[in-house]
Amino acid sequence: MAYAFGIELPYSLLVPVAHLRLLGVVDSAVQARMLGLIGLMYLVKTAGLVALLVHMLRPIERLRRYAVGHPVPGGAGPGEAESGGPAPPESLILAAANAAYDTPLAFATVWAVSWALLYLPVTAALYVIEPSHAPLGVQRVVALVLFAVALFAAALPLAYSILGRLLSPAAGVISLIARERGLAVPGKGYSLAVRLVILGACLAIAPTSWMAAMVLGETAGPAKPGLLLTLAIFSVVAVTWAPVCAGFLAGALAGPFQQVAAVIQKIVQRGEVDRLERIPVYFKDEIGALAGGVNAMVDRLEESSRRRRSYLAERERLLQDAAQRAAQLGAVLDNLVEGVFACDREGRLTMLNASGLRLLGLSDRSEQAGRMVEDVMDLGRMRHTDGRPFTRDELPMVRALAGETIVQEEQVLADGRAGRDVFLRTSAAPIRSEGGAILGAVTVARDVTELMELDLVKDQFIRVGAHELKTPVAIMKGYALALLRNTQDLPAPRRRMLEAIDRGADRINRIVDDLLAISQVTLDVLQVSEEDVDLAELLSETVERAAKSASRHRVRLSLEVERPPVVRADPERLRQVLSSLLDNAVKYSPEGGDIDVRIAVAERAPASSPPRCDAALFSQRHGAPPRFEAVVSVRDQGVGIPAHKQERIFERFFRAHTDTRHDYGGMGIGLFLAKDMIARHGGRMWFESEEDKGSTFYFTIPLSDEAPVVDYER
Repeated sequence: MAYAFGIELPYSLLVPVAHLRLLGVVDSAVQARMLGLIGLMYLVKTAGLVALLVHMLRPIERLRRYAVGHPVPGGAGPGEAESGGPAPPESLILAAANAAYDTPLAFATVWAVSWALLYLPVTAALYVIEPSHAPLGVQRVVALVLFAVALFAAALPLAYSILGRLLSPAAGVISLIARERGLAVPGKGYSLAVRLVILGACLAIAPTSWMAAMVLGETAGPAKPGLLLTLAIFSVVAVTWAPVCAGFLAGALAGPFQQVAAVIQKIVQRGEVDRLERIPVYFKDEIGALAGGVNAMVDRLEESSRRRRSYLAERERLLQDAAQRAAQLGAVLDNLVEGVFACDREGRLTMLNASGLRLLGLSDRSEQAGRMVEDVMDLGRMRHTDGRPFTRDELPMVRALAGETIVQEEQVLADGRAGRDVFLRTSAAPIRSEGGAILGAVTVARDVTELMELDLVKDQFIRVGAHELKTPVAIMKGYALALLRNTQDLPAPRRRMLEAIDRGADRINRIVDDLLAISQVTLDVLQVSEEDVDLAELLSETVERAAKSASRHRVRLSLEVERPPVVRADPERLRQVLSSLLDNAVKYSPEGGDIDVRIAVAERAPASSPPRCDAALFSQRHGAPPRFEAVVSVRDQGVGIPAHKQERIFERFFRAHTDTRHDYGGMGIGLFLAKDMIARHGGRMWFESEEDKGSTFYFTIPLSDEAPVVDYER
C-alpha cells in the first residue's frame, strides 16, 4: 500500500496547483487556505482508502497467518499446502481468492472516483473562504469537469496496474493452494480485451482532458504572465503520466506470459514433465485461462508419464515373469518322459523337448527349429500298427493343423540304430487364437514299447496259464462227479464236500474261461457263434443254477413279455455274461438280500448312447439292424458302487471295492468281458448304482425277428 500511495504522491502535489489555476485564485492568502483545505481532504481521503484496502485484503492476511501458524516439519504431505503447513479451510481459501482477484479493479475504481470527486467540495469551499470571488463561467465549469475526468482517467489505470502488480503474487499462491485442494479458482472473471480497451482509453483520455482543462482554465480570464511556462509544466506532467501507468500495466500483463513460457521451456528442455511447477493464476481472464490450460496440460502429461512408467514397470515385470515361466516350462518339458512337439500354422517346427530329440534320434535342437514337420518326423521311419507307411497328411500334427484332435493314437517308429521298433501313443491338438483361428499345433508322443512288451508277456502268461489249468480242473471235476454218482454208501458230510469241490471246479473253470476270453479279446480273436436262443429259457437255467449256489439269497426271474423272446446269439457267451452279473450281485448283497432278473422287449435305441448308458458299442454285421431288442436287467440290494469309481467299472482288472471292507476278492475281469461280449452281439451294457443302495446292470440283445413293443423305462 505504501508503494502504491508513494507513486501517487509526486503527482498529487501538482494537482492542487492546477486546480487553483482553474479556479482563477491569485490571492496568496486564499491560495494558502485553499491548499490547507485540499491537504486535509487528501489526508482524509487517503486514510479512508487505506482503511478500505485493509478491509478488502483482510482474508489474504488471515490466510497468511494461518499458514505461518501451522508449520509441518519435514515438508508438506498430501492434503497440505505448498507452504509446508496443513491445508487451510476451504472457506478461508475462497475468501482470500475473492479478495486477491476482485480487489484491484474494485479498489482502483473507488480510488479513481475519490480523485474525481475530491475537488468538488474544495470548489464549493472557495466561496466560503472568499465570498467576493467572481462566479465561475461556463468555460471554467467545463474546464473543472474535464479536470475531474482527467483525474479519474489518470487514477484508474495507475491504481489498477499497481494493485494488480502487487496482489498478483498472492493471487498466484492462493490459486495453487486452491488447486491442491481440488477447488475451482474463485473470483470474478474479466475479459482482458475489455480491460485493455478501458485502460488504454483512460491513458489517452487522462492527458488529453488534463491539457484541455488547463488551456480552458488559462484562457477563461485575463492573460497572466508565465502562461507558456505553466502549460509546459502541465504538459510534462501529462506526458509522463501515461508511460508510468503503461509500465505498471505492461509488467502486470507480462508476468503470467513469462511464467507460461518458462514452464513450456522446461518441458522442451527436459523432455519430461516430472516435478514441474504449476503456473499461478494471477488474473481471472484469458491469461488466467491460458495458465490454467497449461497446468491442465502438465497434469495430463504427468499422468500420462506416470501411466507410461507404470506400464513400462509392469511390462518389465511381465517380461521377467514370462522369462521365468518360460524357463520353468522349458525345464518341465525337458524333464517329461513324453516327447513334445509344436509347429506354426505353416507346419514348421517351433519347439521340441529333450525327450522328443531322443525319441527321434536327433542331437541338436537348434538345427530342427524351422524345419517342416514331415522332415523332422522322417516319414520313412513311421508306420501304422498294421504295417502301412505314413503319408504326410496322416501325421497327427498335420491333421491337428487341419482342426482334428487326436487322442492316444498308436504308431510304430523304426529305430535303425537299436534295430527294433518303437511303439508310440500320440495325441495332437490344434493351437487356436481367441477367435478360434488355428495358429499351430502341438503333439505329445509317448514311448510305450515296454508297456506293449509287458502286455504281450502278460497276455502270453494268461493264455498259457489258462490252458495249463484246464486239464487239472477237468480231472478234479470229473472225479468229483464220478464220486457223486455213487450215492448209496456216501455219507452226507462227504457228499457236501464233493459238491463243494464240484462248485469250486466250476468256479475255477469259469475263471479259466475268462482268462482265455481276455487273451482272445486282446488279440481280437474272440469268436461269437450265432444261433437262435430262447433267452427266457437260458436265463431261467442260469438263474436256477445261481440260486442253488446262493442258498442265502433269493434270486427271482421276471418275464415282462407276452411270449419268450428269441435272440440270435452265442448261448455260452450269454451264460458267461449273466453268470458274471449274478456272481457280483450275490457277492456284494447282504445275507438274505433279493436279486431280481427281468426280461423285457423294447424298440431298439438309436446309434447314440442313451443318457443313462455308460457305454454303447454296436456291431452291425448283417444288413439293417432289427427294430427290437431284448433288455435284461440284474438288480441287487448290495453295497453299490462309489460315484467317483463308476467311470472305470468296465475297465480290465479294475475292482471298485479294493482295500475296503467290501473287498470280497475277484480279478476284476468279469464286467470287462461281459461288456465286450455283449458288444460283439450288437448290444449294449450300462448300469445304475448308488452307494449303499444297490446296483442294477442292464444289457441288450437284438431279437432275431420282429416282436411287439412292451413299455420299458430306459
